[in-house]
Parts: sequence; structure tokens; C-alpha cells
Amino acid sequence: MSIVIEDNATDVLRKSMLGRGISSEMLAEKANVPLALIRRLRRERAESELCSRIAPFLKLSPEKLSLLDKKFDASRSGMMPDETRLPENCFRLEMFCGNKVLPEMTANAYVMADFERSHAVLVDCGMNAEALVGFLKSRSLKSADICLTHRHFDHAGGVKELTAAFPKMRIRDFNTCFVREEQSASFTFGRFCLRAIPVPGHTEDSVVFVWENPPQGRPPIAFTGDTVFLGSIGGCLPGYLEKSLASIKERLFDTLPAETILLPGHGPATTLEREIRENPFF
Repeated sequence: MSIVIEDNATDVLRKSMLGRGISSEMLAEKANVPLALIRRLRRERAESELCSRIAPFLKLSPEKLSLLDKKFDASRSGMMPDETRLPENCFRLEMFCGNKVLPEMTANAYVMADFERSHAVLVDCGMNAEALVGFLKSRSLKSADICLTHRHFDHAGGVKELTAAFPKMRIRDFNTCFVREEQSASFTFGRFCLRAIPVPGHTEDSVVFVWENPPQGRPPIAFTGDTVFLGSIGGCLPGYLEKSLASIKERLFDTLPAETILLPGHGPATTLEREIRENPFF
């Protein structure tokens, strides 16, 4: 069964407002919608009719928003079809990252395992890596390296615990991958060939890591962090949304194979083809 989808249509509307710097007052005037209804978006989920009315003014697809809400509700009720299957040596762990604002928040950490060499490559590690360390040791993975999609606490907060458990751990992030304005950087960790692609927008240091040599017969796998989710993208500060969308389109959608599997930092797996076709932002 799939894990719960990260965003519903209302979440996407909020992200578009914030990232484009559109206030409730501005949107109410443009869409000719009562201001009270727009302000309710900050507190509760919007009805489909309101979503459809304001979506065009936020450069979003009403049809795709409606489809996202159907998927979201299905995932909440446990009725969503099984998601894209991960390779047998790739594991996803939902890491608890709750705080006072978002007490139930989780983030995904991924493990690529080379059991013959007792080595693992991780992508992100959550806020507290105790469970991740236990997972690696329970499977006799005695050494590990890590790739960080960005440095937000829910993705990189557990690095100190990991380096304490694996003192020789190598870390790849934006700063270690890109010394200049490069479009991508390739490297290897043991048997794993990876390509780092900078995708600024959610943060200036956001990176997508593409696993270019997954098990035979499987398409490339992109670990997208908070860059792209199923049906949504990571939130952006005012003025940064267009930058994020441009980098996603130019560096991911226009360059990676359509069958590429996307493993996001929150929520279930998806595919590049599906997000091009169904993501409300595109």
C-alpha cells in the first residue's frame, strides 16, 4: 500500500500564493471571490469549486488539482493503488520529524544497499537517525555514505548521529558537488553511480541525485528531496517559485527519461512522466 500523499489541492494553492507573493487581498480581487473565502485557505481545506475558480489566477490547472484531491483522499483512506515498486536493494524509511507546528510530520530517507560489500548509500536521513542506524546494522551494512538533497532539519538533522556511527562516512551535498555553476556532477560511491543535478528554488542548495545504474531492467531513479512530490513541489519563499519551476522543467523534465522513477522527500514514489502529465504546477 502506498504511503500518504504529501499535498492536497489546497496545499498547492497555498504554495502558489506564497511562492508568487500573492496576498489574500490580491487574489480575492483578481478572482472576484470574497476575501473571507481566500483567508479560510490558511486554516482549512477548500472546496473544489473555489479551487477551480482561483486556480487560473495562480497559474495552476483546475483539472489537475481535482485529480490530486481524488488521489489524496484515496491515499488517506488506504485505497490508492500500489505505487511504483522500488528495486529490491533500495529501501525507504519514513522518519519522524514532528514539531509543535507539524506534530505528525515525517520525511523519507532512502537506502541503496550493496549487500556483497556490506555498504550502503543513503539519501537524506531525517531529523533523528537512530532508526536509520538500527536499520543499517540489522542488515549487516557496516559502512555508509550519504547524499543530502538539502540541509533542512527534516532531511539532514541526523547527520551527526550517522557520522558518529560511521566515522568514515562521506557526504555529498550541493557544496561538495558544485564548485562552479555546473549543470550536473557525476560520482561513484562503491558500485553506485550517481549524478547530482542542482535545482535551486525550494532552497538555493537543493540537489536531485539520479541513480544511473540501478539493477538491470530498472529505469533511472531520481531522489528529488523537496524539489518534486507526487502532484506537488516543495514550498518556495516569495519570488522563488518561478525559479524552482524553471529548474525542474529544464533540468529534470526536459533531460531525464520519461520512465524515470522519482523518490521524493515526502510521500509516495511517482514517475517523471506522471508528473509532467498530472502535476498542477505544470
